[in-house]
Amino acid sequence: MSEAARPGPNRHQRSAKNYLLDRHFQLKYTGFLVGVAVLLSLVLGVVLFRTSSEVIEQGKTTVERGKQVISQSRKVSQVVAMNIAKEYKDDPELAKTFGEAAAKDDAKLQEEQAQLERDAVFLASQQRALLAGLVVGLGVLVIAIGLLGIVFTHKVAGPIFKMKRLLREVGCGKLLIRERLRKGDELKDFFETFERMVEDLRGRQMAEIAKVDQILEKLSAAPMSQRGMKEFDEEGVSLLKQLRHEMQDQLDA
Repeated sequence: MSEAARPGPNRHQRSAKNYLLDRHFQLKYTGFLVGVAVLLSLVLGVVLFRTSSEVIEQGKTTVERGKQVISQSRKVSQVVAMNIAKEYKDDPELAKTFGEAAAKDDAKLQEEQAQLERDAVFLASQQRALLAGLVVGLGVLVIAIGLLGIVFTHKVAGPIFKMKRLLREVGCGKLLIRERLRKGDELKDFFETFERMVEDLRGRQMAEIAKVDQILEKLSAAPMSQRGMKEFDEEGVSLLKQLRHEMQDQLDA
């Protein structure tokens, strides 16, 4: 097809409402992709949940051990304080000094115990936040894969949808391709092969029209009979003209 005869590129743009051109095909393979994404998400979720649970459990164990150490330290301090009070009852200054030091240590131990309890609460809240984030993140991932599946299958379904319509037009005798695939569409090689086929059919049709023109020219140049009439059947000429007209209409459709 010459550049002059080739129609301009198709200006039709994609829109959200026509992305599902072939629902069965697109939803089938999009569902397959979503199913794989859900399966992988579940496996990943289970692994992350078990890992986080182990980390949380280790943290809780550490907190409990810390509480036990603090409790034992407090008991030791109390025993020492009692012994000092008993052995050095005649030295109130020493007992007072030790009591103040013991009070400071006890306050420090209480603060450390409170910090461990806060750490335990924090670890539990972190686990809940991790699980919530995991569910939301995997849900968004599955939705995104579903939408991308529709977009990518549309790049195949779109050309197939257009090819079906063009094939029906060729079946009706229209041998002029005015449409093109959009940027990003797949099956471009297949469409180009179809386009070359239509061009070949169009060339054959043009050759047949040329033959009909030649026949008509010869018939028109036939000599006159003795009665002053052409020596050919006028009805035959009319039928040839009609055939040529129909063939030309198919080319120009």
